[in-house]
Amino acid sequence: MSASKSPLLSVLLAAIVLAVVILSSPAFAAEKKADPGKAEVRRLQQAQRQLTLEKDQLEDQKAAVEAELGEVKKKADGEARRASSLNRELGALRSARDAATARLAETEAELRKTQEAQRAAEAESKRLQNALALEKQQHVSCVESGKALRQVSGEVLELYESKSCFTTTLQREPLTGLKRVEVENAIEDLREKLDSQRTGS
Repeated sequence: MSASKSPLLSVLLAAIVLAVVILSSPAFAAEKKADPGKAEVRRLQQAQRQLTLEKDQLEDQKAAVEAELGEVKKKADGEARRASSLNRELGALRSARDAATARLAETEAELRKTQEAQRAAEAESKRLQNALALEKQQHVSCVESGKALRQVSGEVLELYESKSCFTTTLQREPLTGLKRVEVENAIEDLREKLDSQRTGS
């Protein structure tokens, strides 16, 4: 705006200086005395030429300003299109970020479920291993008890097989009852062995 005022001000100053010079010159004074109407016509023609010149300069300045305004408008339109494109890209990036955040949350939830399931499976595996170890101990104990019972049964069968009529008669002999005590002692020993197998000692 200051650039457009400066040429106009220069032209006006030049016109004023020119008018002062012309009016103060002796020829103008002589002509004025000779024919005031003719001098006035000349002065008006000169002023008209000056105004035409100023009008042309103003139109040139107006055309230059309009051209500059057109360039600025083009740049503004380009910047507006660029801003719109950037806004669309920003929206797409935000959508992608939100989708990635949602997928991450789902993945984390699935990971937590998997970790919980793994912990539960590990706890169940530990429980089963402890149960298996206990079962193995009980199996070993049962096998040992079975062996001991077979041994006691073998002893009972051996006593039964070795029992004869004479032994049976001695066992019922009422006088000393020695054989009977011996048989009862053997029976008591076998009973203690069986009882110890029941209690696991």
